[in-house]
Amino acid sequence: MDGLHIGTSADNFFQTDHDLAVQRRRAAKQNNKAGDPIVCTSKVLCMLLPDEPDYVYFGESGFVAKKKNLLSGKTVKTFSGHNGPVTRLALWRKDGTGECLITFTSHTDFVKSLAISNTRSKLYSGSSDKDIRSWDLITGEPLQVFKGHTRGIEDLAFDEGENFLYSASSDRLVMKWDPLTAKCLQVFEGHLTSIYALQIFDDEMWTASADTTVKRWDLITGKPDTTFEHSDFVKCIAFFGSFVITGSRDETIRVFDIGSGELINEVEGHFDEVSCMVVRGSTLYSGSLDCTIRKWSLVDIVSPTKDKGAESREKTESEPVPQKEVPGVTLTEEEERELAELLESDDD
Repeated sequence: MDGLHIGTSADNFFQTDHDLAVQRRRAAKQNNKAGDPIVCTSKVLCMLLPDEPDYVYFGESGFVAKKKNLLSGKTVKTFSGHNGPVTRLALWRKDGTGECLITFTSHTDFVKSLAISNTRSKLYSGSSDKDIRSWDLITGEPLQVFKGHTRGIEDLAFDEGENFLYSASSDRLVMKWDPLTAKCLQVFEGHLTSIYALQIFDDEMWTASADTTVKRWDLITGKPDTTFEHSDFVKCIAFFGSFVITGSRDETIRVFDIGSGELINEVEGHFDEVSCMVVRGSTLYSGSLDCTIRKWSLVDIVSPTKDKGAESREKTESEPVPQKEVPGVTLTEEEERELAELLESDDD
């Protein structure tokens, strides 16, 4: 042979019927304009909204983070310097210049999660190296190492008073920590495999997992009190009033009524995994491995739809959970009136 010949086309490799079906489905959806897509230069891995109403920060697989104007779709700032995909973002200072001030180095593998304690000016980072570390945000000094998980850390979250730090891991566990002593105070066990997303509200915790479920946990008892079933990995969760919204590896955004546990809508538009979601007012923003950020009217998507297959899914819990609005998500009077009208019209 004159040289090494390597094929790079997917057509040259064995592919299952499922792989081919996924390719056809994604190709058919690729040019759709649902959600008014903002096209990014690489896969969107994480996203957050600053206090500025028309902007979004997001991390890409192409080694950069960016700030975009949501109205124009234009990039107003690119943050370069990483040597790998930007998997998580956190905002601390509002008066920053956008220049790199400190690099925190001690982890030995990917950093997958970040949490900031504003009251203590500390950064907490979780890594695929199984450890959580804390840092002084002013000096960059490493402080403590939290050890206990047996696999990588996927997400971190504080309770609202920043009294406790919670970590979700690929070892299927959530751990509750004293953020000052690095001592594990409680272990939550109930998922079958990796937990990708974690959120805390008052006395309850929400988790999303590769076991195809989202669970709500009672933080007093340490047990899940309801489970929402999916058809594939659940990668992210968001909340709007009394609804939980989920993003999945199967490219679908789903809306569940927390009180009844019913699936009330499935939102199609992305043509790859839905990796992250954030809510501002009555708008949901979703980011995907399809290299787009899309926006959705929450008042529209929480309007109940006819059977989407929810009746065929077995509910883990036999009793409906009490109706409860998730703290931190408020609607204007006009939005509440419009939502009420939609709900009433569906019942007619």
